[in-house]
Amino acid sequence: MIHKFPEEIIHDILFRLPSKTLIRCTSVCKPWNSMIKNPSFIRTHLNRTINLNNQFGTHLRLLHCVPGARCSSDVNISVDEPREEQFYLHYDNHAFDEYCKLEFPIFPREEMHNKFLRVVGICNGLVFLADDKDCLGYTFMLCNPSMRKSVTVPKPHLTFNTIGPYYACIGFGFDAATNDYKVVRLITDQCVDPNTFYEVYSLAGGSWSEPRSLDHVCEVKDPRKPQAFVNGAIHWEACRRLKNGDYEDFILAYDLGSDSFRGIMAPKSFHSSWTSQLSVSGDGKSIALFQPYLTNTKKRCVDIWVMKEYGKEESWTKLTTLSRSGPQRGVRYRPLCFTKCGDVVLVPIYGFWECELLCLDLMSKQFKKLGIHGYIYYYAESYVESLVLLDKTNAVSY
Repeated sequence: MIHKFPEEIIHDILFRLPSKTLIRCTSVCKPWNSMIKNPSFIRTHLNRTINLNNQFGTHLRLLHCVPGARCSSDVNISVDEPREEQFYLHYDNHAFDEYCKLEFPIFPREEMHNKFLRVVGICNGLVFLADDKDCLGYTFMLCNPSMRKSVTVPKPHLTFNTIGPYYACIGFGFDAATNDYKVVRLITDQCVDPNTFYEVYSLAGGSWSEPRSLDHVCEVKDPRKPQAFVNGAIHWEACRRLKNGDYEDFILAYDLGSDSFRGIMAPKSFHSSWTSQLSVSGDGKSIALFQPYLTNTKKRCVDIWVMKEYGKEESWTKLTTLSRSGPQRGVRYRPLCFTKCGDVVLVPIYGFWECELLCLDLMSKQFKKLGIHGYIYYYAESYVESLVLLDKTNAVSY
């Protein structure tokens, strides 16, 4: 009679269990607890989960919904009356059915500068939340809602008290080379002769790096617009001043592995405006652009662009143009994201009417109502259930 299974067999059995089951298994005995909380086990389990999702098409997408009495396309999520925001997981497919509801830590409203925390980015099941409406908000938090664990990010070096007024944006991503999750904060001061600095927070190190300056001054167009984390780099829409005094729009990319910045030019025929939005392509391997604009005849349109080969500017391809001849006349659209199957999720804006999320099939050009409405702001990004944060001693349960 066998009284004890070999450790490698136990490891193989645990390795195949879902994240939530593994959390319960940590209470069985000390050896299991130590095995499951090992960083190598956590990373290998994550890779297996991602591979299974790719194999069976069981991808998930997190949807952040802020309720309100009116509908707006503004990405600033402050609303007239603070109400409860909602977080849901949906299957990332044509149906977009609800998978479950998620819970996040509750912050005292009186301690926040914004009425709701903003989702900056999501990576491997880790969600980065920020209270960064203005230069006085320094509440940053990393959460794994599947495990209900969180880590509070310490106050950065560059603040209003240290450098005065400034413009700031923040990004979040994963450095695969070091198995570390990082937050980068880009700051441009408001001096007569401005300078741009950046500082990086490392989850593994638990602290911010010393601020460093960029060789050139640049400014992210709207700090509260969604970022795009692709191929180990965080991307933002930005602009920079040329030597002749003109301004040039481009995509600013920060590579977490090399700790370096680079620029990517937008499509040559791209209609530049402050209402455009950067996104991730459907396959998650490149970047995309959604561009609303007005034609000479005052017709509202949205161009949808994808960089077919990441890093090759000549591969920018316009997939389609949406116009106001959609499901209802007078509608204008704010594209939200691509789904894994290549559809586009959109927020239709009907003046002050309620918004109901739509899904656009780019092949058939058909719209489908998703049955989600009554909110004034939506954010959606790919999500995977994981054990990230389980090995962090400074992570707290909520």
